[in-house]
Formats: sequence, structure tokens, C-alpha cells
Amino acid sequence: MELYLDKSSKAMLAATLSFDYARSAEKMTEWNCVGRDNQAWNNGPFLASPANKPDLDRSYPYCFKTSKEFAMTAQIILGDNPEKLEGGGVKIPLPPKDENESRVEPVLAKLAIIEQFELFKEYLSTFDGPTNKKRRKAWEGKVESSTLELVTDLTNRRNELTHDSIYHLPTMKEAVEYFYKLRQLAVIFTEVHLSSKQS
Repeated sequence: MELYLDKSSKAMLAATLSFDYARSAEKMTEWNCVGRDNQAWNNGPFLASPANKPDLDRSYPYCFKTSKEFAMTAQIILGDNPEKLEGGGVKIPLPPKDENESRVEPVLAKLAIIEQFELFKEYLSTFDGPTNKKRRKAWEGKVESSTLELVTDLTNRRNELTHDSIYHLPTMKEAVEYFYKLRQLAVIFTEVHLSSKQS
């Protein structure tokens, strides 16, 4: 149990910190975040100047240079001679934006949810926990039905994000709540497992 909690904690901290960095940079490059009084700067994450230094100029969006890895990926997807747009650029199939106009949040939230589920499943498999329909059936009567329903709901959401091409875009708030629910479930199943071994 301690190993699972440690692994899931470190993974979730890494995911939320990566989101903070990515979303902070994304805000600096978006036209919809321009302006000192823009709502984008009311809540983090965002970049700011150190104390006693001039504020960042938020009157225009900044540019960023993409990595070699992004360029290589784009070339693999688009080929050596992609069709040029009128202005000379190339259309790249980017992920959709969420309600906050973010492309990075849904991607990082999705990856965090999938990783958290896999860590949970790996832990539960050490004592035949209810990680699939057959095993959930075996746990009926050992825990409340609402507990098994929650496992089913969380499993379905992970499956949707993993296998479906169209789904409701996840948020980091959802990912953190998902992480918390899995940890609570792990405690419940561990207690039941340990008490059944003693009886």
C-alpha cells in the first residue's frame, strides 16, 4: 500500500507541476490572454516577474520555439512536403481547446488519469482486487455496492479516454479528484483484504 501511495503521489505531483509550466507558457502565447487586466492573470498558473522587477509586458502574445521532437513528430505525420497554406505555413492537427481555451490541459489531464488508473490497477492486482468485471463480481458483499459502482465509473472514464476518439475533455480538476478517489478506494480494498486474511 505504501509503495502504491508513494508512486501515485509522485506521479500526480509531476503531472500537476508539468501542467502549471505548460499552461503558464500557453497563456503567454495566446491572443485571448493579452492585456494586463485580462482574467487569465487572476488565477494561476502564470508567469510573473520577480519582486522589485518590472512586470511582464502582457500587451501582446509571446512566441515560442518548438522542440526538435515536435518538428520530427510533425514530419512523421505530415510527410516531407506538406501542403502549404496561403500565408506559407502548414496546418498541423493540434488537439482541441477546452472551455478555458487551453490545448495543454486536456492532454495532461488525460495522461494523468490514465497513469493513475494503471498504478491503481497494478496495486489491486497484488491481491485480486476488483480491477475488472469478473473480479468486481467476486467483491460483491465484501464492500458496499456504491464502492464497486465508483470503481466501474472510474474504469469507464479511463477506458473512454484510452479507447474513444471523441470524449468529454478532461480537466486537471477532474484528474486530481480522480487521483483522490482512487487513493480512497485503495484504502477500502486494502482494509477488506487484510481483514479477510485474518479471519
